[in-house]
Amino acid sequence: MSEIAYFDANACFGRSVCRIPGAPYDLPGLLSELDLCRISRALTFHAGAKELDSRRANASLLEEIKGEKRLVPAAVINPAPYTPDRDLAAETEELFGLGFRAFRLFPLYHGIDFNDPRMCEVLNTLARRKSALWLDFDQLWYNFKQLGTHEQRAVDLAAVEKLATGYPDLTVVLVGAYYNHFTRLFSLFDHCPNLKVETSLFQGFQTIRFVCERWGAERLLFGTGLGQVSPGAARATLAYAEISPEDKRKIASGNLESLLEEPPTSALAEDAERSLIMQDVDQGRPLERIRIYDAHGHITPPGFDGQMGLTLGAQDAESMVRVHDRIGIKSLVVSSWQVAGGDALRGNRTAWEAAERFPGRFLPLAVVNPNYPEDWPRIVTECFEKRRFFGLKPYPQTQRTALSKPAFKSMLELADRLSLPILCHFGFDPLAGVTPEEIEKLAPRYSNASFIIAHAGASYRVAAEVIPLAVEFDNVYLEINYTSVPYGMISHLVRNAPTEKVLFGTDTPMRDPAPIVGWVVYDHISDEEREKVLGGNFRRLLEKINYQFSPPVIRNMKKHFKGPLKKSQKKG
Repeated sequence: MSEIAYFDANACFGRSVCRIPGAPYDLPGLLSELDLCRISRALTFHAGAKELDSRRANASLLEEIKGEKRLVPAAVINPAPYTPDRDLAAETEELFGLGFRAFRLFPLYHGIDFNDPRMCEVLNTLARRKSALWLDFDQLWYNFKQLGTHEQRAVDLAAVEKLATGYPDLTVVLVGAYYNHFTRLFSLFDHCPNLKVETSLFQGFQTIRFVCERWGAERLLFGTGLGQVSPGAARATLAYAEISPEDKRKIASGNLESLLEEPPTSALAEDAERSLIMQDVDQGRPLERIRIYDAHGHITPPGFDGQMGLTLGAQDAESMVRVHDRIGIKSLVVSSWQVAGGDALRGNRTAWEAAERFPGRFLPLAVVNPNYPEDWPRIVTECFEKRRFFGLKPYPQTQRTALSKPAFKSMLELADRLSLPILCHFGFDPLAGVTPEEIEKLAPRYSNASFIIAHAGASYRVAAEVIPLAVEFDNVYLEINYTSVPYGMISHLVRNAPTEKVLFGTDTPMRDPAPIVGWVVYDHISDEEREKVLGGNFRRLLEKINYQFSPPVIRNMKKHFKGPLKKSQKKG
């Protein structure tokens, strides 16, 4: 099969006020990044059109990319500043005259009121020309979050519905939708045929296949968010999507070409020097050259397709094994979604049943809920005396109990006694996850336990907090995954934390594993570093704690116990 050509529907050009470290912003930088990810063309808007003066920046974009056929300009429309004689509809017509065919609004950043008569005239102008309008609910705090906190963007789906139904001749392209939006978004797909989504954060487990089967591939436009997020994440998501080559071509470039009336996009020339690992991901082939271990996943029994108010798709063992085989993931560390529920005992059974049904494919974590202390003796017996679970999974965020509180002391002592990993989400507050201050106390006190900090790559602010912990403590590891996939984060972690402490994880099936694979593979690191992050570092952790994949039931674990609940000597 010939290589599919990719045409990015969501890229940013120019200097942004809050640049992501190392992110490309000028012409050579964008073209180099497109080459790295084997993306032929990109639809780009100017950062200054969002942040400062849209009219000047739109004109500047045309001048700065003049003659570069790989970049297609998109105009930002901003109703500010107000002047009595300003005619927004006339300005929109002028943009058509300048050659713009794609338009972008930032409703939150620019405080746009869709009931404003001036904006209604703009929307009528775009609809009359059967144009496409990108709706981007990005705003200042979302830009800042890559360097600051790691909240996700808010998308006003009521506003999306109002525009899509009120202007049926206008194609509405939603930017930045992710799994938190799926329940409402999919309902909109049912009655808004003119609604499309670009895929920069569209990371749900097998969601591209679901959309293609239910509404058709025409609803999706390949987009990367280049300039803010890793373009490799979206590139790999589509490459590994379980859809037909025809649908993949539509999403990769065909749908955008039709929308903008652009000529067909050609694939880039072959690069004989390109990494073999990258070539496999380019084509969506299983990564058989390396052994991938996923340090962060979840599981439910068959029949579940949602959790915590989310629409996530199938989350059972068989569904995940099928997806993992397509990518080349050998093993996944799993905890039950009972981390967000009240029945840890039932959830732990689901995890070990998956491990026993698919030997070597699932490494179960025992969920521990301190709100049910009466469960603890059975957790010890069922998970660590009769069987050998891989480790432990507390969840302060939903259990509302800090990891450093006495309620978790027995769990920590068990982890120390048996050299168990503890996977715990990072948090700036103890009730949001484990904090740096807590790790500084717990890591030396329970030195035989391994503390795996989840979502260490969520933002550069998070990374700044957790990297020193991995440097200082031998038993602290950094698991990378998060929806935000900030540009350059993997190379940042590899360069600044001990490389052997950086662990690949995906949070499957909250998201598909493919975008996190792409986040790693398409960053600016060597194949040796890719192998370490994707699996080599985890394999060394297995050796360190002497964890064996089989047999799933270990009958001699009792020798490690002085009694299931006896407290160990306090350290430090």
